[in-house]
Amino acid sequence: MEHSAVTLEALLADYEATAARWAKFFEANPGASLVPTDIAKSQNIGELVWHIYAASFRHAQRLLGEQVTDLEGTVTVRDIASAFALKDAAVAKLLQFLANTSEASLDEQLEFKSRITGRVSYGSRRKLCLHVLVHAIRHWAQIGTLVRIGGYPPDWGQDIWYSEAIA
Repeated sequence: MEHSAVTLEALLADYEATAARWAKFFEANPGASLVPTDIAKSQNIGELVWHIYAASFRHAQRLLGEQVTDLEGTVTVRDIASAFALKDAAVAKLLQFLANTSEASLDEQLEFKSRITGRVSYGSRRKLCLHVLVHAIRHWAQIGTLVRIGGYPPDWGQDIWYSEAIA
């Protein structure tokens, strides 16, 4: 038996709500962005936040069939403010994609070379869109742990259960 699932639109709403909470957190706790990490080749949490939204932006470009921007080669400032500005640009592209895509388009297969592994990846547009949203969730969980250990505990429940964007 299959059951109805959470929509990509609902997950995107949670993605935005989560980003808004973290943006406020980093405004109030700027030192938290300097907590060290080695996740995704980042040296600190600020760079990891950049990674989340750079990946989101590039994948949103792929979903729209646009040429993918080389953010590593063209952007030198990768601080928290620029990361959240990149998130806004990624969300605009994701909203455009979701507003204009069909079920058939979601099932279309994509192929691209991973910047991280160098391997060719294959999958549907639906899978890539879901990946963008789950990728952020996974990294925010890591960030939540690291900033708490670093002395900057977030003061809200971070599980999806606490999401006001999903009923």
